[in-house]
Amino acid sequence: MLRCPKCGSTDLYQVLGGYAGTRYRCKRCGYTGSFVVESDEELPPLSEEDGAGAEKSGSVYRWIKIIGFLLLVFIALNYLVGILRRMLTVMGA
Repeated sequence: MLRCPKCGSTDLYQVLGGYAGTRYRCKRCGYTGSFVVESDEELPPLSEEDGAGAEKSGSVYRWIKIIGFLLLVFIALNYLVGILRRMLTVMGA
């Protein structure tokens, strides 16, 4: 039996195979990777608190990525505005 290493769910499906190697995706938490837990014995299901914690940490990580992206866009725009100002100053002088 294959289980997700992140949330423990058995609801996995194969994304890639063959020459590229086998990769799996978990329907419950969205984990994608080639590392899965394989065992012959039935493992106890995770409690609802564990699943909610995994979702919460995933959403926090997603927000950190969004804030980082917005910060990079702000810095790039600030840099471009500075270049445009210098160009206009040189052209106007």
